[in-house]
Amino acid sequence: MPRAPLVGLTGGWAAGKNAVAALLEERGWRTVDVDRLGHAALESKAAEVAALLGSSVLGGDGRPVRKAIGALVFADPALLARYEAIVHPAMNALVDAEISRADRDGVPLCLNAAVLYRMPHAARCDAVIEVRAPLLVRLRRGMRRDGLPLRAALARVRSQSPLLALGRLYAEKRRVLRNPGSLARLARSLDALLSRLALPSGSAVPRPPRAPGR
Repeated sequence: MPRAPLVGLTGGWAAGKNAVAALLEERGWRTVDVDRLGHAALESKAAEVAALLGSSVLGGDGRPVRKAIGALVFADPALLARYEAIVHPAMNALVDAEISRADRDGVPLCLNAAVLYRMPHAARCDAVIEVRAPLLVRLRRGMRRDGLPLRAALARVRSQSPLLALGRLYAEKRRVLRNPGSLARLARSLDALLSRLALPSGSAVPRPPRAPGR
């Protein structure tokens, strides 16, 4: 079975990676929201997570409460590692299934993932697109979108710095896509990047069906 083009897409908080994902879809790419797959993986491992963290992390309907889980695991690195050992293999299996489906369907696939650099799939990507935007643009956009005060927004930006620093491990395949705030300019920059990478773009690619759950 031939392998379909595979691109990873990542970036800091409010940098605009979801806007890039939407532009890729317009150009015939199938995009996978890895955050959503992570939520599905958590749901499938609810019992094991509750055994690790306690039943208080489950809501009245028996489903995991992500905010309660985050409050526990992000305050304890050792506990976070044990939690991720439960959830991440399930999430990675779902990503593997999406890659296999794209290969079978013959459509280019984009993995849209804030945690891409911590995933084994980053090494399998033909290229990694890291979206960057000026700090003031990110703060303005993110504060408006998420309803956060300035201090909380700055904390969100700082919290991702160690994760994005892992991008150096993929320096050979990482390509920075700058997003100053104009969607039209972002689209032109993306088209130029796809062209340089000899990746599918535009009408040359048949428009694929949307991935399940999108």
